[in-house]
Amino acid sequence: MIKARIRGIYSQSLTHIMLQNNFEMIQPTPEVARRFGLPIRNGIPDVDIWDRSDLQGIVAIAYESILSRLTEVLRRRLGGVIVRKPRVAKSSIYKGYVLGRDDRTGNVKVDLGGVSGLLPDRDLKQGDPVMVQVRAHDYGRKSPVLSTNITIPGRSVVLLPEPVVRLSTKIRNAATRKRLLDLGRRIRAYTDNWGILWRTAAEGLTEEELRDEVDDLLDIAQKIYSRFERIDHAEILFEGTSNADIEFPAEVKEALDKTRAKIEPTVRKHHFYKSAGYSPLVDFAELIIEDRPEQRDYITAKLEKVVMRDMPRRDDPINIEHVKLDGRNIILVRGRVVEAGPNMVVIRRLFRHTDRKLKLAHEYPEKVHVPRGEGDYAVTKAIAGSPTLVTDYYSRSGELKGTYVNINTGVEIYPGSGNGPSRIRYVDLEIDVIGLPNSGDVRIIDQHLLKRAVQRGFITEEMADSAQAKAEEVYEKLLAKYDENIA
Repeated sequence: MIKARIRGIYSQSLTHIMLQNNFEMIQPTPEVARRFGLPIRNGIPDVDIWDRSDLQGIVAIAYESILSRLTEVLRRRLGGVIVRKPRVAKSSIYKGYVLGRDDRTGNVKVDLGGVSGLLPDRDLKQGDPVMVQVRAHDYGRKSPVLSTNITIPGRSVVLLPEPVVRLSTKIRNAATRKRLLDLGRRIRAYTDNWGILWRTAAEGLTEEELRDEVDDLLDIAQKIYSRFERIDHAEILFEGTSNADIEFPAEVKEALDKTRAKIEPTVRKHHFYKSAGYSPLVDFAELIIEDRPEQRDYITAKLEKVVMRDMPRRDDPINIEHVKLDGRNIILVRGRVVEAGPNMVVIRRLFRHTDRKLKLAHEYPEKVHVPRGEGDYAVTKAIAGSPTLVTDYYSRSGELKGTYVNINTGVEIYPGSGNGPSRIRYVDLEIDVIGLPNSGDVRIIDQHLLKRAVQRGFITEEMADSAQAKAEEVYEKLLAKYDENIA
């Protein structure tokens, strides 16, 4: 059974799902333990889960096989989960071969076998073999960052390439620190040149358990160096743990709400409100509902009224967060609200030119002529939950130059705060539809990027098929509209 530790705003819903899929919860929070009747088990988790810093999903750290199992469970239960995993896991050790100098960064480019990484400037020649360890993940378009400073990580201890004894800064108990430092010095007598770093998990383990893990890691280190000498090709020598960035779009938050409602009283849009920064208010409302369930609708309405005070209004500035499947968060040109309703906003943004926005994808050799002009502007209509974001581009004189329909996860409209204006947020599913009313030309573009996203594992085939179907539906509607106007 896979041991999991979960923290954060999604913990109750995820605990419910994972318990039903043969995961064992360890070190649960008091609230989760009470809700599910779980014992307070200590131990080292096989997978650690916590909130992303922006609260738009979770980060999970585990070996690849466990992350694959977690991903499969979440996608089966929640639908459109977006998963970003590095092509090579952090702390993994490889035998690589130098490819040469990377022109963009000036670092040495190293072939790891199917993927390449960057090694800070070293006196190496093309074709040289080198043992490297992954120091930073390769989310998005970046290459993994490598190092020749090899460590051997375990669950409670890390072997260091220097004769020292160190402790995790999270180990604060003075007696525990002294015990581990003394033990580390005694163990150092037979570790050759390897040093000891005690991780936080070492606090709860016996001396025998810690000595056994050090012995196991020394054996692993010997096998790594022996295999490096034997093989004559690029290959992984040691698998590290991966960090999976798992995003929960609007549709997934709604599914999580339904799951949580089976456990305890839950307000509508629970996870949306928490991701928007209203956790204390949501917790307070749900405590009242737990004692007075007959007032659920009344309390929820009051909560929604408070949040509505911060939602975008006419003439407010507003940002559009255009999140790419590889994790990049692109803030589009800031707009101003020209119309606002309970679940929608219309936004106006100014541009120098719109032809860049309305060009066809590179896969089409022909170009579309769009008149250039200073003072162009765009009007975007955002509807909460919509799988599309429709933007009309106009000339300074008000002539419609074209329509750009973005295919995306459900649009979320977030309230403003003291840290910034309100915002529109969605995850771009790559495929889009462009329409030019003057010529009646309509095109579906960037389909190759949608296929690439499936290959990278960001989305499933089912999600890609749904995005493709939505693009085709939009295409037919725009085509019919233009044909009608021309006729």
